[in-house]
Amino acid sequence: MQGDTRKPMTPEEFDAACRALVRRVPELSCTSGARSEGRNEALRASPASKHLIDMARDYAAPKNVLQNGLGQSRILGLWGLIHGEGANEHLHVQGLPPGDVPLWWADKYGQREQE
Repeated sequence: MQGDTRKPMTPEEFDAACRALVRRVPELSCTSGARSEGRNEALRASPASKHLIDMARDYAAPKNVLQNGLGQSRILGLWGLIHGEGANEHLHVQGLPPGDVPLWWADKYGQREQE
């Protein structure tokens, strides 16, 4: 995507963007938000998952709705992707880019990924 202007969101901005996403695509159903380390491990999710700091959410819906949700999530400044297979296919969105949480963000919001 040329000229990507997305920036890390505050927790409040992320929550507002997720609420706006569901208003724009009401067929989306939130299936996962904040997770404990144990729940994250049980799901075999990445140890760097933004779910661990409540900056990621997953949504279930039919495939065509997931595609619309992905497009709307990008408009709202979220990072997103559709992943999973079959009945587990879902839209994952997050308010921080993939990779390590920026240190300034972790310092400001008091949430650091484990090193």
